[in-house]
Amino acid sequence: MWRKGVVMYVRTIVADLVPGKAHEAVRIFRDEIVPVIRQQPGYVSTSIYIDPDHGQAQTVSCWQSKEAMDSTSEGSIYLSEVVGLLRGCLVNRSYDAWEVGFTDSV
Repeated sequence: MWRKGVVMYVRTIVADLVPGKAHEAVRIFRDEIVPVIRQQPGYVSTSIYIDPDHGQAQTVSCWQSKEAMDSTSEGSIYLSEVVGLLRGCLVNRSYDAWEVGFTDSV
């Protein structure tokens, strides 16, 4: 986020939803993944977006620095364990990393 020289980084994971598993994916994310991700250094926030009509899900996690994001990125033990929790709900994952250009919130 460009505000007073502060830059934030975001990782997105897009995946196909296993049919009938949308509610379970949200429950696992909320109850099992969020408590773990909150303990990671540099963590800012996370969300999961579900489109059951099109069978898609997307997670977004925000980080204070590129280093914090990278330490939890693809290939890390952390990410493999967290993604493993959703293995029965989400398949065909793709990962992307972004530098936030602008964000607004209330």
